[in-house]
Amino acid sequence: MNKVIVSLAILLSLLSGAEKSNWTHTYKYTLKKDELAKISFSNVKSKDKYSFFFRWTTIVSDRVTVLLNYKGYPHQYILYKKRSLDRVKFFVLSDGKNRLDDKSYIIVALDEINQEKKIVSFDIFIKDDKNRILVEF
Repeated sequence: MNKVIVSLAILLSLLSGAEKSNWTHTYKYTLKKDELAKISFSNVKSKDKYSFFFRWTTIVSDRVTVLLNYKGYPHQYILYKKRSLDRVKFFVLSDGKNRLDDKSYIIVALDEINQEKKIVSFDIFIKDDKNRILVEF
């Protein structure tokens, strides 16, 4: 019995540490059909500027068609209200000196679909541990 209690205590302590956010930037967009969302990135060192655009076009039950454009390249995704199928990930900058730690990326995650009002909510998560980019929403 004591082993079970100790195991549960260790498991709960590990899970409570996992809840802390490690995102550099977070934002939430609530968009109507074909309403454009824009996120601007600036490289701190080279002063290069990039724009990330996205919008949604179609709702079919628990799916949303999302059109994205980053650095002039268009992409189309169908996001589902299911775990791991509700998000898309883009690398914002190429790897730095350390390929594991120097990754800068953005995740666009489907949050909520309101079919009656024709509104879709997206959560934006940006990871940039080395502070190599400036972000404007």
